[in-house]
Amino acid sequence: MTNPSEIKNRFHASLEASEARENGFRSRLLAEGARALQPVLGVLTLMSEVLDERDNVHGSITGLDCAIDREDFVTLRAVLSGTSQPEQRIVIKYGPELGGRNLISVSGIGQTYAEKLVAKTHCAASLGRSVGSDLQLDVARAEDLAEVVREMVEAYFVGQAQVPVQHHAGAIEGHARYAVQ
Repeated sequence: MTNPSEIKNRFHASLEASEARENGFRSRLLAEGARALQPVLGVLTLMSEVLDERDNVHGSITGLDCAIDREDFVTLRAVLSGTSQPEQRIVIKYGPELGGRNLISVSGIGQTYAEKLVAKTHCAASLGRSVGSDLQLDVARAEDLAEVVREMVEAYFVGQAQVPVQHHAGAIEGHARYAVQ
């Protein structure tokens, strides 16, 4: 029979080797995911910097760090916090799909902006697919996604800064005219 300390040492060595392989995989995945999500992350970071400037009263964007979730997807969970609207969460994931293709999955942008993203599709193969409320896109569509996210974030924060114009009689004019507070 094998010495008990030799069994323990082998098992420790196996666990350490497995952990090292897993850490290497996760490091490569995080670096690859950060590169793939860079267009979206760049837009959100720039908009966050504007909101972080002195005298800002519009809110903030938080959660701009990429992390690997339990399912081995690189995940960006941006939270838009306004002063007069409920929080808006945008979840963007990057990772391998069955079959080895890498996709970007996005949720929290709403139907209007999802439709805008679909309208920017040049060919059906780059669209990806819709799974529940998530829209899955080919990695090559990251720039299109960044543009749609920029529009959505801008509308979220600009929309809360606008109030309907009131006339002397107190009637509120339609959505066509707004006064900035």
